[in-house]
Amino acid sequence: METFKLNEQTIIERVVLKVKDLTRQIAFYERVVGLKCIKRTQEEAFLGIDNHILIEMRKVAEKEQPSKGTGLFHFALLLPSREAFATKFFHILQNKEPIDSPEEQVKVLPHFDKIIPISRLDSASDHGYNESFYIHDLEGNGIEIYADRPQIQWGNHERGVNHPLNFKELAPLADFTTDGGLPLGTVIGHVHLRLDRMEECVDFYTDILGFELKELEEHVFFVSSSDYHHQLAGNIWSGSDITHPVAMHTGLHHIVLALPTEDALQKAKDHIKQFILMQEATNGFFVKDPSGNVILLKVKEIM
Repeated sequence: METFKLNEQTIIERVVLKVKDLTRQIAFYERVVGLKCIKRTQEEAFLGIDNHILIEMRKVAEKEQPSKGTGLFHFALLLPSREAFATKFFHILQNKEPIDSPEEQVKVLPHFDKIIPISRLDSASDHGYNESFYIHDLEGNGIEIYADRPQIQWGNHERGVNHPLNFKELAPLADFTTDGGLPLGTVIGHVHLRLDRMEECVDFYTDILGFELKELEEHVFFVSSSDYHHQLAGNIWSGSDITHPVAMHTGLHHIVLALPTEDALQKAKDHIKQFILMQEATNGFFVKDPSGNVILLKVKEIM
């Protein structure tokens, strides 16, 4: 049987989060992350760049997600240039918006209790193929903000390294006069998931969904639909004895994978339905990975 491959133009269109405090989460994503609230109701909010929605929030949670459980490890916002990355990086270092209290920050990042609230920064790295930094929102969702180096420079670094950022190189590239808003061209570059079943999830994302396996280690893997370094990743760093998502907890509701055409979506559906159950949606269909993470496959929105 011919191996099924997900269409190479498939993108991660948006991430949908379950939130407890919609108002404060919106404030954090606008004033710290740099997204804009495009539309809001009492129960939902849609945030992004211009009219391009990247994050959807649903006020359905009653409790905070457990520190160890399957779900979102982080979603990653890909910036269009190194200059944009440098600008946002130094904005995060300087940002002191009084949205979250020091006590809340220490709860999320206890090892930074000596410097919080000076900076919300969790960590920062030069991975070889990109430069990135990591923060958490008010309800424990991990956020990576990064910029890729030109693909010709990836070389053997496509597997990733962890070197310190070069502040001396980045500082001259930064615009220190901006309000911290993310620029046009910002997209969701990838999503990294917490799992409890490594082998089953590798099979799910490659054999069933049709992603190409880019890297496989003992406790983490990376997949992509194209020659990109990765669009989805999964790890079992918290072990295998962890809980699956609970509806009332904050965290990931689902990921939206957008395919370029109706034909591409139908081909994916015809393949996937041979192996797992799916739930029909008005604009596509939902699937669930072996660790309980939900994905909506649909056709890409026309901007």
